[in-house]
Amino acid sequence: MQLVKRMSVMLTVTLALAAALSGCGGGESKPAADPAPPAPAPAPVSKENQDPNAKSKYDPPIKVRMVLSQAVNTTFPEGDSMSNNLWTRTLLEEDGIQIEDVWTVDESQYNEKLNVAIASGDLPDVFQVTPTQLQQLVDADQLADLTEAYKNSISPLADEKLREDGGVGIESATFDGKLMALPYTTAAMDGAMMLWVRKDWLDNLGLPEPKTMDDVFKISSAFTKQDPDKNGKNDTFGIGFRKDIFSGFGGMTGFFNSFHAYKNMWVLDESTGQLVHGGVQPEMKAALAKLQEMYKAGEIDKEFTVKGTPQIQEDLAAGRIGMIFGGMAEPLSNLNKSVQNDPNAVWECYPLPSIDGETARPQISSMPPVYFVVNKNSKNPEAIMKMMNLWVEKWFGETADGKFDYDNGFPTHKYYTVRTYGARKNLDNYLMIGEALKTGDTSKLNPGQLGNYNQVKQYLDGDKSMWNYAKIFGPEGSLGVLNHYVNEGLLLPDAYQGIPTSTMVKRNSTVGDLMQQTYMNIVQGEPIDSFDAFVENWKKLGGDEITKEVNDWYASQKK
Repeated sequence: MQLVKRMSVMLTVTLALAAALSGCGGGESKPAADPAPPAPAPAPVSKENQDPNAKSKYDPPIKVRMVLSQAVNTTFPEGDSMSNNLWTRTLLEEDGIQIEDVWTVDESQYNEKLNVAIASGDLPDVFQVTPTQLQQLVDADQLADLTEAYKNSISPLADEKLREDGGVGIESATFDGKLMALPYTTAAMDGAMMLWVRKDWLDNLGLPEPKTMDDVFKISSAFTKQDPDKNGKNDTFGIGFRKDIFSGFGGMTGFFNSFHAYKNMWVLDESTGQLVHGGVQPEMKAALAKLQEMYKAGEIDKEFTVKGTPQIQEDLAAGRIGMIFGGMAEPLSNLNKSVQNDPNAVWECYPLPSIDGETARPQISSMPPVYFVVNKNSKNPEAIMKMMNLWVEKWFGETADGKFDYDNGFPTHKYYTVRTYGARKNLDNYLMIGEALKTGDTSKLNPGQLGNYNQVKQYLDGDKSMWNYAKIFGPEGSLGVLNHYVNEGLLLPDAYQGIPTSTMVKRNSTVGDLMQQTYMNIVQGEPIDSFDAFVENWKKLGGDEITKEVNDWYASQKK
């Protein structure tokens, strides 16, 4: 029986996601005998219970030491940097907070350098951490308790955005009743996979749009063997993948989900009442077997194992790939060059097709990817609240201004560390823009929505350079697929919503590497039964211990 038929997300998760959307498994283990119930997270704030000094400006200004991660492709106006820009100058002007840059590195190097700082104890005042780093710092008693600072200084609007995920992030940042971090609450739904297809190739071959995985298999074969671009050459592949198989764009996550298989995610097995890891279930073995078959048939590029994002983007731009799994934002950069290079290229997006009669459910993680913390020795722990308040105000408040997203072509949103987007930003923008397009009334749109509305309108009026934005926010945009997922209750969040357990911290890297290498080997032709040996090794290398810890946590949530 398919795993999707015997699983459902625990009640607390379901309620959390519903609230947000509305406004490694191994051997069996027994729950802990009498697990202590989780301590409550800080209560929501309101204008009535907020400290009247919360909006006051530091005078004289204070300095806040930070270490900064610079995102890929970040550009600045002349003279600006991560520590001196529109955001930091506004923070100093409105709140009296001067950012002091201890160091800035490319985002790919940030965690490694921060780990060195954590090991040495040389920590800045405010910094960004991963869930694992958060757990380590809490265990080492190196972080400030933010409970009172949050209660007194967070703005009601910032509090609302931070809790828009149903409170999952705030609760995960709460240890023994103490708030030890601010979660980066972002739209988990935006990461849901969908299938992108060259519709012009479908039309060239007289093929129907994909509704099932059987359709996908037929399309993949035809795109590989029947010259879909009509150039007389054997130079196309049915479906595109890249070496980072667990990623979103160009990864295999969407393919797995179509088989009701879930990588790096915990699901509830209703037959046992226990959480199991989706990556070691029979459904994953079936998905890998099919991928191996497609690889042998030449429908998948034999060189995918050495291709990263730039290489897969190049293949798409050159018209070598006809289908790819990705998220709602792929038109922005990953698909746009394809359309720019070939005016006949038509990319359409579709909900994940299913391998059987059960509807496919895209997996999402409602846990924050990162957190923002304060050194316990910081003199002004409440400053992080003012920093968060500023971000939320300039994005969602009465003084919101589009220049804090992009300013004269510069990506100003990449310049600021302490931030949140809430759980629904892009979907809400899509719905508001759709309504404005119907009525012609743009008075209810905030600056960001108005900017996207104008881009869609330009495309509809004939400006093809706005295709990428129209294909996201427009009437036939990818957010329509996401809206379908939400309305039908199809998004499947990870059933484990705790900070990494002690064994995860120690073993996740080892078992994760083993999983990825095993999957890759099977796709390339290793006997499919090697999956069974992998599962046994996964259990011995920490999978069984992690499964027990996860189920102890799960039992505590039901108390």
